[in-house]
This record gives sequence, C-alpha cells and structure tokens, in this order.
Amino acid sequence: MNKAALYLRLSKEDVDKANKNDTSESIVNQRLLLTDYAIEHDFSIVDIYSDDDYSGLYDDRPEFDRLIQDSKLGKFNIVIAKTQSRFTRNMEHMEKYLHHDFPLLGIRFIGVVDGVDTQNASNKKSRQINGLINEWYCEDLSNNIRAVFRQKMKAGQFLGAFAPYGYLKDPDDNHKFIIDEYAADVVRKIYSLFLDGYSVQSIAHHLEDEKILNPTNYKKSLGLHYENKQSNEFSIKYGLWSTTTIKRILANETYIGTLIQGSCAKVSYKDKKVVAMPKENWVIVKKHHEAIIDEDIFYKVSKLRTQRRISHINQGKDKKVHIFAGKLKCATCGHTMIKSGGVRGKKDDWYLRCQLANKSRLKQCTSHNIKFSVLQENVHTRIKDIVNMVLDNAEHFEEIAEIVANCNEEKILQNEKKKLHDVNIKIEEITKSVKVLYLDRLQQNLDEDMFFQLKREFETELKTLNEKKKQLECEIERINHDLSLQVDINDVVKRHTDYSVLTHTIVNDFIDYIEVGERNKQTQEQEIIIHWNF
Repeated sequence: MNKAALYLRLSKEDVDKANKNDTSESIVNQRLLLTDYAIEHDFSIVDIYSDDDYSGLYDDRPEFDRLIQDSKLGKFNIVIAKTQSRFTRNMEHMEKYLHHDFPLLGIRFIGVVDGVDTQNASNKKSRQINGLINEWYCEDLSNNIRAVFRQKMKAGQFLGAFAPYGYLKDPDDNHKFIIDEYAADVVRKIYSLFLDGYSVQSIAHHLEDEKILNPTNYKKSLGLHYENKQSNEFSIKYGLWSTTTIKRILANETYIGTLIQGSCAKVSYKDKKVVAMPKENWVIVKKHHEAIIDEDIFYKVSKLRTQRRISHINQGKDKKVHIFAGKLKCATCGHTMIKSGGVRGKKDDWYLRCQLANKSRLKQCTSHNIKFSVLQENVHTRIKDIVNMVLDNAEHFEEIAEIVANCNEEKILQNEKKKLHDVNIKIEEITKSVKVLYLDRLQQNLDEDMFFQLKREFETELKTLNEKKKQLECEIERINHDLSLQVDINDVVKRHTDYSVLTHTIVNDFIDYIEVGERNKQTQEQEIIIHWNF
C-alpha cells in the first residue's frame, strides 16, 4: 500500500480564518478533503503536517521542514496537498522539490483541487505555468501591500509591532504614541549624562549601577512578547546595557517628536532579508507625537557625537571627557587636538597637541602644544567678559555681536552653494557629451575602441562628480541646520550668570569649536580663536 503524507497550510493573507490562536476552519476543511482523498484512493496516511499562519513563499515553515526531513528518511512515497500553491508559491522551490528532490527520492506529489500529479509527465508544463501564476500573485500582493503601507506611513500611522523605548502605543489608537514617563526619564538621563561629558560606556555603567532595566528587559517586564534579535547574550541574560543601545537612543529622532519609517525594507518579496534604505526613501513625519527631548538638546548631542571625544578619566563609572573634547582643532591643518602627556607635578593638567603632527612626527604639521590649564583659563576669561558685558550694559550688545558674530558660516554656505552649482553644470555637460558619444558611435564617426575609452572616462568623471554633489548637499544641509540653531546670546547668558568653574554645559552652550595656533617662538604668544554658537 502507498504511504501518504498530508500537507496543510494557511497563510496570514487568507481571510477564511477563525481565531488567530486557534486552528482555522480552512485548515480543518483541508484536513477533511485530503483525508477523504487518501481513503478513496486506498493510500495509508503516515502523518499530517500542518502550517498555520505561514506564507508559501518561504521554506522555513516548521511542519514543511519536518515533512522534507521525513521524506529523506523514506517515511512515505506520496505527498498530498489541496493545491500546488498550498505546498509552495515559490517557483524556485517548486522546481527544487517537485521536479528534482522528490523524483530522486521516489516521491509522488498530488494537488487534489488543481489536478497536479508529478506521476503524470504530460502536466509538467501546466505545473510550471501554475508555479509562475502563483509567484506573480505573490509579487502583485506584495507590491499592493507595500503601496498601502507606504500610504499609511505618509498619513502618520505607526506600523511597527512595538512603540520605541520611551513611548507606549496609545490604547485609543495603536498608530500613535503616548509617553511612558518611567522610560522617558531614562532617555532624558542618557542625554543629560552625555552632555555632561560621560562616554557611552560610562552611561551604560551608570544605568546598570542604578538597576535600570535595558529596553528589551523593560518591555518584557510590561508583559510584552518582545524579542530583539540584535541583543547580545550579555544584554539578554544579565540585563546589561550595550553601548550600541545608548548610541541608538542618542541618534533617534523619535525623541523630538519625529516619526521615521521605511528606513529598512526587504530585498525581495521572495526573501526575508532586510537592508537599509537610502534616506531619500524614508517616510518622515515631523511633530507626529509629543517630544521627550528638546530639539536644541538633540542637535547639540548630534553635533558632539560627530566630534572626537576621548576620555581623560580612565577608570570606573565616572569616565568622562574633558570639557573641550571634540571642540579643539589645529588652526593650521584643521585636525583634532589630542592629549599628548601630563604636566610634571600637576595631576590635573596635561598638554594638548595637533593629532596630525603627532602621527606624522612633525613632518606634516607643527605640534601647536598648549597646556589644558592655559586654554581653560583663556576660555573662562573670555566667556566671563561676554557675560559681564551683557549683564552690565545693554548698549554693549553691538560690541558683543561684533566679537562673537559667526559670519564665516554664511560665507561658507554661499561658497558651498556655488560649488554645488558648478558641479551640477558639469554633470549636465558630461551627460550631454555621453549622448553625443553614443550618437557618434551610431553614425560610425567613432571606432569601437575609442568609443569605449571615452565612455569609461566619462563614467568615471560622472561618478566622481555625483559623489562630490552628494557631499556638498550634505554639507549645505548641515550648515543650514547649524544656522537655524544659532541661539540668542542673551538667552545663553541668562542661563549662566553665576558660575565659578567651566562645565561641559557652559562650554557646549557658548562654543562651537576652538582653533589653537602655533606658539610664536620669539614672543611666546599663542593665538586661540573661539568660534561661538551665536
């Protein structure tokens, strides 16, 4: 007697389902249909394999996988399904199993409703046509679903399964967020610690010492069935905070009220692999929900994260960067000023020098050596002068503005825009030249070797120009953003009217960056140029 395996499947797209957590009526109907067919044809039923809520596009279905494994063990010689599409909707898998693996194993496949029977060689073409139709159906369905999802995203509907850390789904509307005050306070703490000079590793240690659950464990504590595939074993097992999690929180625009979706997408409807999408494909909805972090704080943190910040306290949870970390540049070459050694007899002082000079052993730039204490005193004095002028006499505002005005940014912006204009003209010229090149080749005015040589040269130049265009556009966007964030000097002074020592907050509020010049060997004078935030 022939031994048969019955395969049943229902996908998430099927509409004739009962309750989500129950075996559906459709599965029950399939079971009855296939059982009757097996009895009618005198087949012995060895086992029944049933996948509920699984797409036929993929072969990583648990019961399907068990069926394939049992087929290799010779447990049956017939596989019966309602239709070929219930077995698989993937053309590649159809060819692999129905026309390759099963025949080699001596297994016959039968589709009860659509008449598929691999024992009948004459209907192979119809099976392949059905396979194509099934795949086209999946492709169309996938495209339609993507289009609908994108429209929902543009309408500001959140489509994720879980709200970002710091928020909860609104019980009245699952497409919106409400603030989770406990988690939101943790987010605010992370931003505050970072602005206060703590490294991301040190922030993680602070949170662990305070017994604060990491986002994955916190969501589980709320009773949510949340799994984070990117979590490492230490985060899951021991509840540790990873530096990656801290960095993501510091870079997440969700916390200023912006909803970003569509940043990742599947490579293909036939593949579950997800890849990052270019920013121009993202769906961004501003002011979608209540912010946890103020925009000025968020962008201040963003700017600091792009700068080189190296800790000078090397032990324990209080590992911090010095107050000028990431803000010091060599006035000659523009490279970062780094710590180069301590000052003898002074535990809390050290020298700073040009990174390029240090790495090139003074071949590419000079050292620009300066004591941290000297720099700190100079900056402290100049900030105090500004604060005193503002507080003493409002008439000095014009004088102050002249001291701190950052007109260079506007000049740089105009210069970058001119560069972009020139690059766009050049791209247009090369594009026209390529068209002429093809026309000359078509009219046989160019031989083949010359055509391909010129074509390669044009393509190389065009690639370089497009990369430069992208860089210029990013730089223009950054400068425009910086200009939009320029603050009123009066507001900054009001926040810091009385202080005795410089802090990270004061330096971040007042200063964009500092350029350190080389010391004059004759006069021993050293220029310190402060670029203010105003």
